Amino acid sequence: MQDTLQGRRPPAGNANEFPDTRRVGDDTELLSPATQVMGDEAAYLGQSHAEIGQRVSDAQLELFVVCQPAEAMQQQFAQRASDFLVLHDIGAAASLRLLTAVAAAASRKVQKLVIRRQGYGVALATLQFVELPLAPGRNLRIYTTQIDGDMQSRHQLAQVLMAHSRLAVVMLGELPPHALGSSLQPLRDAIAKGPWPNRQMLLVPLAPAATLPAQAATLAGHSGVMVRTTPQVGRPADAWSFISGAWNRISQNADEGTTPRPAAPAPAYPVGTAPAARAGQTVNAPPPATAAATTQPLELSPMPSTAHHAALPQTSSSVALWSDYVRRCAAIKGVTQCCVFDIDLQRSLAHVGTPRITERLAAKGAMLHAVMADTANVLGLGSASPDAVVTLSQHMLLLRPMPHNPRIALHLVIERAYGNIVQIRQQLQQIDQELLTGAR
Repeated sequence: MQDTLQGRRPPAGNANEFPDTRRVGDDTELLSPATQVMGDEAAYLGQSHAEIGQRVSDAQLELFVVCQPAEAMQQQFAQRASDFLVLHDIGAAASLRLLTAVAAAASRKVQKLVIRRQGYGVALATLQFVELPLAPGRNLRIYTTQIDGDMQSRHQLAQVLMAHSRLAVVMLGELPPHALGSSLQPLRDAIAKGPWPNRQMLLVPLAPAATLPAQAATLAGHSGVMVRTTPQVGRPADAWSFISGAWNRISQNADEGTTPRPAAPAPAYPVGTAPAARAGQTVNAPPPATAAATTQPLELSPMPSTAHHAALPQTSSSVALWSDYVRRCAAIKGVTQCCVFDIDLQRSLAHVGTPRITERLAAKGAMLHAVMADTANVLGLGSASPDAVVTLSQHMLLLRPMPHNPRIALHLVIERAYGNIVQIRQQLQQIDQELLTGAR
């Protein structure tokens, strides 16, 4: 037989009958197509490893799961360390409108992630998001917690998204004071139970909320989450300047030397619970980050600007002025930390002391200022900017507005054993007269 297992010789006179083979000795070899071995299914389908779900169109992805949607998303976030931002509503339905406005401003589509049951294809939940370009090959995904699904899935997915985001934005509708506390309680409980890798939260009131600063001060408990509040915004789109400002502040802190840490492994316990939490302890997981997922500035020029109290212009002269001021204040006997900050933006203008607590001094000082101002207003004691001293076991906190600029405040940490509050106030008045008053 002339036919062999190694190859089939073409019949004489019909060499063109097999155009895609060639003779190699007594064997034949395929010219094309050659077999290519792919690393995995994602590479075969041309999908990014950082993308959650399988892309089925330019505006939709699907994720097939064998567990609950929230548990599946938690596993995805643990495997893919990525930066994302989430918009959450309490007493409002504004996050989707804001997401749509952001997408329109950036000329991007609002996309969907459909979570389906493996083997059945039944849709369990649908998440909506938009991706904004930060750098070549890198996008920032912004989710909304207005999720299509049953009540339990919506609640659990919102908790997972907020817990694993780099920045969680909570938009608060019009709520009476007693309802505001009860509405924030589930979020407070979720942070306390953990796991809660996220360390940044921004509260955006869409209506008057006089007690919000007091609620925000207790929201994080001892978890280490930095909770900030913004002034009231008139409409959801107006919140963008505060949100982008908070993101850029996180970016700036990362650029100043924050060391990225690897993503934590997927927990082996159900969503919203942890062994330590069941034992009455608090679990504080580190924020997931990698060197490839460094936070980058977020800018959207088409978004409308937000009206708020004007901050002191940060010119080179003003920077030098505040730097000189805090150095003089820090030289006072007993002072260990000194921070001058913008009350409305909760942003430090100058600081002397431990660098890692600079922003915390500004944020907590603004909260303390708001609580005291609200207390004075409720008791009918006037609307003057508070000037106060808080006495602790070993320290004192001094909070006072700056002369000629009541929206700028000074926050001091003083060792109680060495500091005399009367003398400190006198020295501060002298510094004010010599430096600030003279500069104006």
